[in-house]
Amino acid sequence: MEVSLTRDALLEQILYSADQVGKTPLNDGITRLYREIQDVWGGEVLPDTQFGLKEAWEIISSAESMDVAFAVRTTLTFNGFHDDDSPIHGKAVTFRARDCLHVKAKYNEDWWIGRVVKVDAPIGFIPAPAKLKKLADEAGIQLEVPRKQGPVKEDKKAGKTADNADQPDNLGSVESLKGIPQTRISEVDTRAQGPYESAPVIRPIILCGPSMRGFEITDLMHKALVHAVRKQFEGRLEVFPVDEKSLKTLHTSISSNKYTCTPEGLDSITDMVYGAAKGFKLMFVDLMLNSPLPLKNSALGPILVHIKISNTKVLQNLIKQRGTDQKRGMTAQVYAATKLCDLDRRNFDVVLNEHDFDDAAEHLINYLEKYWKASRPYQASRKNNDSLLRNPPGIISKFGLKSPKPHYNAARHQDNRIKV
Repeated sequence: MEVSLTRDALLEQILYSADQVGKTPLNDGITRLYREIQDVWGGEVLPDTQFGLKEAWEIISSAESMDVAFAVRTTLTFNGFHDDDSPIHGKAVTFRARDCLHVKAKYNEDWWIGRVVKVDAPIGFIPAPAKLKKLADEAGIQLEVPRKQGPVKEDKKAGKTADNADQPDNLGSVESLKGIPQTRISEVDTRAQGPYESAPVIRPIILCGPSMRGFEITDLMHKALVHAVRKQFEGRLEVFPVDEKSLKTLHTSISSNKYTCTPEGLDSITDMVYGAAKGFKLMFVDLMLNSPLPLKNSALGPILVHIKISNTKVLQNLIKQRGTDQKRGMTAQVYAATKLCDLDRRNFDVVLNEHDFDDAAEHLINYLEKYWKASRPYQASRKNNDSLLRNPPGIISKFGLKSPKPHYNAARHQDNRIKV
């Protein structure tokens, strides 16, 4: 996926520094965000339209039933309660760094309309990228042009969270946002190229552990867990197939780049995942990876699940039960499991460390039920799971808001892949 590195208004808006245009290679998250905005809104730069308070309330009230245009992942923390200058006071969306946002419409050049993907999160005004950059500059935060990234390394000084506590990122209640700093902008990721990066509207689920792929213990646990979850989410979840050619390209990219993944290695897989996500169904994606680190900064934005066996004796006994062929690879499997257990807990969204399989399956099912409710609250209580894929309401044309193009909605309704 390539973007012409010319100085156009849209590209300068979504980057921290306009000096990056044509000088610094764009990462996959920025490139895909550029393409998403081009596809959905035509990349248009709208005049500074001023709506009255009554019209703004009418738009926000109707936004709950609007289509999700695209999703982004944030690279900084924004406190919408502090010095709120949104079109409706108290309606600015508050989010943390690495949260996912569903964007529904473009209100004006300073504000989008959408919500953070958390349980019970309300619809509100999301600051546009150019506005976030301006606020960060006013706050005196130095935004650096990212350097070429080397191999992904773990921060050993970082504190670790409890194994049985799921990451609040993109899922937890909005109550988790109350403890953020009392400044408009904080926790800026200076390695990022812009305040937002693209993310799929429904994040794919990727399983890791307990040991190496290709061995019976790990492969059987993955199959059993997928079967249990698929049975619970019948009609709401799919197992996304990845062809051997794409897997080979991915693994070649990882092995030749010191266990980091280049955008080219994931490009075809990410294209297919983004297209499938438009159907708003949960999906398992099997990339045959032994570690989450190659995907850490990718635009794939997966829900990473760690099936954890920290007791080596337990793992060894399980391997011995699989026969002589599996025992030959015991040393490699134990080593791989130990390396996974040593990773920082924050590399995963869910850690399944229960001793009983049924408990582990229930743990993951509960997490995904919350994510399902958080990602599509308007449809969570409706019987028709595809009710989101309908024509935009009249409120969009009434006020001239930028919503998904007609052909974009038609393609989503037909469940076709959107080519970017």
